[in-house]
Amino acid sequence: MKKAITFLIFLIPILTIGQSNPFEKLKYDKVVAYEYQGEGGLLIERCLDEENDKINKTLNLTEKQTKNLEIILTSEKAYGNTTMSCFDPHFAVIYYLKEKVVGTINICLDCNYLIASEKIPATELKMIKISDDYSYPAKGFSKKTRKEIYEYIKGLGFTKYLRPLTSYLDE
Repeated sequence: MKKAITFLIFLIPILTIGQSNPFEKLKYDKVVAYEYQGEGGLLIERCLDEENDKINKTLNLTEKQTKNLEIILTSEKAYGNTTMSCFDPHFAVIYYLKEKVVGTINICLDCNYLIASEKIPATELKMIKISDDYSYPAKGFSKKTRKEIYEYIKGLGFTKYLRPLTSYLDE
Protein backbone atom coordinates (compact mmCIF):
# COMPACT_ATOMS: atom_id res chain seq x y z
CA MET A 1 0.00 0.00 0.00
CA LYS A 2 2.82 2.40 0.87
CA LYS A 3 4.44 1.80 -2.54
CA ALA A 4 1.14 2.54 -4.29
CA ILE A 5 0.74 5.86 -2.45
CA THR A 6 4.34 6.82 -3.22
CA PHE A 7 3.77 5.92 -6.89
CA LEU A 8 0.66 8.13 -7.04
CA ILE A 9 2.46 11.04 -5.40
CA PHE A 10 5.01 10.96 -8.22
CA LEU A 11 2.55 10.09 -11.01
CA ILE A 12 -0.05 12.82 -10.46
CA PRO A 13 2.34 15.74 -11.18
CA ILE A 14 3.53 13.97 -14.33
CA LEU A 15 -0.04 13.50 -15.56
CA THR A 16 -0.81 17.19 -15.05
CA ILE A 17 2.24 18.51 -16.90
CA GLY A 18 1.07 20.74 -19.73
CA GLN A 19 -2.43 21.13 -18.35
CA SER A 20 -1.48 24.39 -16.65
CA ASN A 21 -0.27 25.87 -19.95
CA PRO A 22 -3.17 25.88 -22.40
CA PHE A 23 -1.00 27.44 -25.12
CA GLU A 24 1.02 24.22 -25.44
CA LYS A 25 -1.89 22.57 -27.22
CA LEU A 26 -1.93 25.23 -29.96
CA LYS A 27 -0.50 24.26 -33.32
CA TYR A 28 1.31 27.30 -34.72
CA ASP A 29 4.17 28.23 -36.98
CA LYS A 30 4.68 31.86 -35.96
CA VAL A 31 4.13 34.04 -32.90
CA VAL A 32 4.06 37.83 -33.22
CA ALA A 33 4.16 40.39 -30.40
CA TYR A 34 2.43 43.74 -30.88
CA GLU A 35 2.80 47.10 -29.18
CA TYR A 36 -0.38 49.04 -29.87
CA GLN A 37 -2.83 51.63 -28.63
CA GLY A 38 -5.73 49.58 -27.29
CA GLU A 39 -7.82 52.29 -25.66
CA GLY A 40 -11.48 51.49 -25.19
CA GLY A 41 -10.85 47.77 -24.84
CA LEU A 42 -9.55 47.43 -28.40
CA LEU A 43 -8.23 43.89 -28.69
CA ILE A 44 -5.41 43.15 -31.11
CA GLU A 45 -7.67 40.99 -33.28
CA ARG A 46 -9.97 43.92 -34.09
CA CYS A 47 -7.05 46.33 -34.26
CA LEU A 48 -5.48 44.26 -37.06
CA ASP A 49 -8.80 44.10 -38.93
CA GLU A 50 -10.00 47.68 -38.49
CA GLU A 51 -7.42 50.00 -36.93
CA ASN A 52 -3.94 49.11 -38.19
CA ASP A 53 -2.79 52.68 -37.60
CA LYS A 54 -2.87 52.02 -33.83
CA ILE A 55 -0.10 49.43 -34.08
CA ASN A 56 3.23 50.97 -33.12
CA LYS A 57 5.59 48.02 -33.36
CA THR A 58 5.64 44.28 -34.13
CA LEU A 59 8.18 41.57 -33.47
CA ASN A 60 8.32 37.92 -34.50
CA LEU A 61 9.04 36.00 -31.29
CA THR A 62 11.51 33.18 -31.03
CA GLU A 63 10.41 29.88 -29.51
CA LYS A 64 12.34 30.79 -26.35
CA GLN A 65 10.65 34.21 -26.07
CA THR A 66 7.24 32.58 -26.57
CA LYS A 67 7.87 29.93 -23.90
CA ASN A 68 9.22 32.54 -21.47
CA LEU A 69 5.99 34.54 -21.76
CA GLU A 70 3.88 31.41 -21.36
CA ILE A 71 5.82 30.48 -18.21
CA ILE A 72 5.18 33.93 -16.75
CA LEU A 73 1.46 33.91 -17.58
CA THR A 74 0.61 30.33 -16.62
CA SER A 75 2.49 30.03 -13.34
CA GLU A 76 0.35 29.09 -10.34
CA LYS A 77 1.78 32.17 -8.59
CA ALA A 78 1.07 34.57 -11.47
CA TYR A 79 -2.31 35.75 -10.18
CA GLY A 80 -4.02 36.58 -6.91
CA ASN A 81 -4.49 40.33 -7.11
CA THR A 82 -7.42 42.56 -8.01
CA THR A 83 -8.15 44.05 -11.42
CA MET A 84 -9.36 47.44 -12.64
CA SER A 85 -12.15 47.93 -15.13
CA CYS A 86 -10.29 49.93 -17.81
CA PHE A 87 -8.77 47.21 -20.01
CA ASP A 88 -6.84 49.37 -22.46
CA PRO A 89 -4.23 46.85 -23.64
CA HIS A 90 -0.94 47.98 -25.13
CA PHE A 91 0.75 44.62 -25.56
CA ALA A 92 -0.51 41.53 -27.33
CA VAL A 93 0.72 38.27 -28.76
CA ILE A 94 -0.84 36.34 -31.62
CA TYR A 95 -0.16 32.71 -32.49
CA TYR A 96 -0.48 32.02 -36.22
CA LEU A 97 -0.72 28.87 -38.29
CA LYS A 98 -0.33 29.48 -42.01
CA GLU A 99 -1.12 33.19 -41.45
CA LYS A 100 -4.39 32.34 -39.68
CA VAL A 101 -4.88 33.41 -36.04
CA VAL A 102 -5.06 30.37 -33.74
CA GLY A 103 -4.49 32.04 -30.37
CA THR A 104 -4.25 35.48 -28.76
CA ILE A 105 -3.14 37.17 -25.55
CA ASN A 106 -4.00 40.84 -24.87
CA ILE A 107 -2.38 42.40 -21.78
CA CYS A 108 -3.21 45.59 -19.89
CA LEU A 109 -0.83 46.35 -17.01
CA ASP A 110 -2.91 49.41 -16.09
CA CYS A 111 -5.93 47.27 -15.20
CA ASN A 112 -3.76 44.31 -14.19
CA TYR A 113 -5.26 41.61 -16.37
CA LEU A 114 -5.22 39.86 -19.69
CA ILE A 115 -7.77 38.57 -22.16
CA ALA A 116 -6.62 35.41 -23.89
CA SER A 117 -8.18 33.03 -26.37
CA GLU A 118 -7.24 30.12 -24.10
CA LYS A 119 -8.49 29.70 -20.55
CA ILE A 120 -5.55 29.92 -18.13
CA PRO A 121 -6.24 27.66 -15.11
CA ALA A 122 -3.99 29.72 -12.80
CA THR A 123 -6.43 32.66 -13.04
CA GLU A 124 -8.93 30.67 -10.97
CA LEU A 125 -6.69 29.31 -8.22
CA LYS A 126 -7.06 32.20 -5.77
CA MET A 127 -10.29 33.84 -4.67
CA ILE A 128 -11.26 37.23 -3.30
CA LYS A 129 -13.83 36.71 -0.57
CA ILE A 130 -16.55 39.34 -0.25
CA SER A 131 -18.78 37.48 2.19
CA ASP A 132 -19.47 33.94 3.34
CA ASP A 133 -21.75 33.56 0.33
CA TYR A 134 -19.77 35.36 -2.36
CA SER A 135 -16.23 35.29 -3.69
CA TYR A 136 -14.70 35.66 -7.13
CA PRO A 137 -11.43 34.67 -8.82
CA ALA A 138 -8.44 36.89 -8.01
CA LYS A 139 -7.40 37.00 -11.66
CA GLY A 140 -5.22 40.10 -11.44
CA PHE A 141 -1.48 39.66 -11.86
CA SER A 142 0.59 39.28 -8.70
CA LYS A 143 3.18 41.99 -7.95
CA LYS A 144 5.99 39.67 -9.05
CA THR A 145 4.21 38.80 -12.30
CA ARG A 146 3.55 42.46 -13.08
CA LYS A 147 7.29 43.10 -12.81
CA GLU A 148 8.11 40.04 -14.93
CA ILE A 149 5.67 41.10 -17.67
CA TYR A 150 7.00 44.66 -17.55
CA GLU A 151 10.60 43.45 -17.92
CA TYR A 152 9.59 40.99 -20.65
CA ILE A 153 7.88 43.72 -22.72
CA LYS A 154 10.78 46.13 -22.14
CA GLY A 155 13.24 43.39 -23.15
CA LEU A 156 11.48 43.11 -26.50
CA GLY A 157 12.12 46.82 -27.07
CA PHE A 158 8.48 47.80 -26.61
CA THR A 159 8.41 50.97 -24.54
CA LYS A 160 6.06 53.50 -26.17
CA TYR A 161 3.06 52.65 -23.96
CA LEU A 162 5.01 51.11 -21.07
CA ARG A 163 4.51 53.34 -18.03
CA PRO A 164 6.50 52.80 -14.83
CA LEU A 165 4.90 50.38 -12.37
CA THR A 166 3.87 52.82 -9.64
CA SER A 167 0.29 51.86 -8.76
CA TYR A 168 -0.87 50.42 -5.45
CA LEU A 169 -0.64 47.03 -7.18
CA ASP A 170 3.14 47.34 -7.15
CA GLU A 171 3.82 48.55 -3.61
